[in-house]
Amino acid sequence: MLLKIHFILIVFTAVTFGSVQHNNLIIAVGDELEFLTDGNAYRTLTLNSYNATKLSALAYDATTRKLFFSDQRHHYGHIFSVSLDNESHRPVEDIVEKNNNETVESLAYDPVNKMLLWTDGLNRAIRRVQIDNDPIHIEEKDGVQIVHFLENDAKPRGLVSDPCTRMLYWTNVHDSNPTIERSFLNGSHREIVLHSDLLLPNAFDLDIMEQMIYWAEDLHNGYFRIERSYVNGTGRQEFYRGMGSFIVSLTVGEDYVYWTDYSHKKLWSLRKDGSSEKPIILRTFRYPATGVVVFRHQPLDCSLVKIHHQAHRADGETLTIIFSTITLLMVLAMAAVLVIRLKDNRRPLVLSKKNEGTFAFQNLENGSSNNNVYTACERAI
Repeated sequence: MLLKIHFILIVFTAVTFGSVQHNNLIIAVGDELEFLTDGNAYRTLTLNSYNATKLSALAYDATTRKLFFSDQRHHYGHIFSVSLDNESHRPVEDIVEKNNNETVESLAYDPVNKMLLWTDGLNRAIRRVQIDNDPIHIEEKDGVQIVHFLENDAKPRGLVSDPCTRMLYWTNVHDSNPTIERSFLNGSHREIVLHSDLLLPNAFDLDIMEQMIYWAEDLHNGYFRIERSYVNGTGRQEFYRGMGSFIVSLTVGEDYVYWTDYSHKKLWSLRKDGSSEKPIILRTFRYPATGVVVFRHQPLDCSLVKIHHQAHRADGETLTIIFSTITLLMVLAMAAVLVIRLKDNRRPLVLSKKNEGTFAFQNLENGSSNNNVYTACERAI
């Protein structure tokens, strides 16, 4: 019998953990782009006729298999793109030309409206540009629109977009009041999602399928933490806390959260479900990795997001049933104690054996409450 139990446990463990795989990743390291496949095999992405300097922000479009990236020290442009369809020929396109003092802190791409968006922290702006299928070259002052122009002392940094809910999320590393905010992709209905207990929300990403945001920030005394919450700010929890690292980029895959450590030049991963106690090192680089993004072979299926939320609502209903059942049992227990005490007070000195220890319960079938409704995940629209 024990051998059967052990065998079942081994099979269950193999099936459970064997089905969990690392996502393929694209990483910006110094003046190079690297592919990391299945968490271990890596290779450098060759860029034809392009002299890179310091690559940073990344955004990937699975519909066109095009990668967008920024180059902080390039003389002429600061946002570029490269197609990943052809292994042998990868020409780099100059998307947005550098003008004056514009910066690129983070990139996001909306495949529905073919919009490329980025945060300009130095100028307190979130900008966007239309991306067509034909090669384009746009000067910053001519073809770029401003989605948000933030207040004084504000500085937008991390930026993500949700093609399914048409929402835009960003971190605001305000000097005195840092926040995590959102709006529709067109800039309307701006609101603050989180504003308390934030120090420097730096690296940032969105788990679209789970409808959860993840962010990392430095704390005092050398500590850092990664937190997450639902997109409306509820269900906030600390995902991981560590020491001695400065997280500059973060991305969320199907089963893992990945981040790059500027201090130790490493790429880390940690299971989303909390089953692993400590993160593992996937890669150590020669230079600090400043950007990481999941390389998806297929575009996201937004219908799965809707199904997932229905499952969450079912979980909420399950919690309600469990809570109501516990409440009913507590009511029954309290009633039983009360009845026993009343019988003890009224019990005669001589008890008949026929009635000893018996009592009746009446009108307790409706003891559960219907006023407690819990929803495990709220969809933000």
